[in-house]
Order: sequence, then structure tokens, then C-alpha cells
Amino acid sequence: MCDSVKRNPSGQMLGQRQVDEKKAGPYVWTTYQEVYYAAIRMGSAIRSRGVNPGDRCGIYGTNCPQWIIAMEACNSHAITYVPLYDTLVAGC
Repeated sequence: MCDSVKRNPSGQMLGQRQVDEKKAGPYVWTTYQEVYYAAIRMGSAIRSRGVNPGDRCGIYGTNCPQWIIAMEACNSHAITYVPLYDTLVAGC
């Protein structure tokens, strides 16, 4: 991700549609630079909880920009992310 941030910091990386009264609106975009900074901050927070490089960290959630940022946060600190999708609990 670092190379993309350097080449295109203001480029659109992650988009999410805003929903008002059950109607999807236009995409709101987060830039490469914004995602990079968010991932670095989140990675530092994960590390402050005792997760170290080489450890595994389970990330539970839906498919959304925040999940991608959490994955990049783990990558930026050499932490193996383990995706735990919200569909895993269906039928339990």
C-alpha cells in the first residue's frame, strides 16, 4: 500500500455508499493517504493490546472499508490477520 500512497495519495481507494431512508446514495470515497494513516493508527492500537509481529489476530466483521483498514493495519505490523466473516455464525 505504501507505493500506492506515494504515487497517488489523493486517489480514491475505498468507497462506501451512504444509505438514507433505505435508498442508497452516491459513494463516499476514502483516499489512499487517509486509509494509510487509519491503518497505521489501528495497527498501533492492536499492538498496544499485546499483539506482536508474527502473532495472529482475528478480525470479525462485515465486508466494509473498516474491515479492509483492519487487514492493512495487521499487514503494516507483520501481524497475520485471520478473517472472521459475519456469515460464520449463521445457523449456529
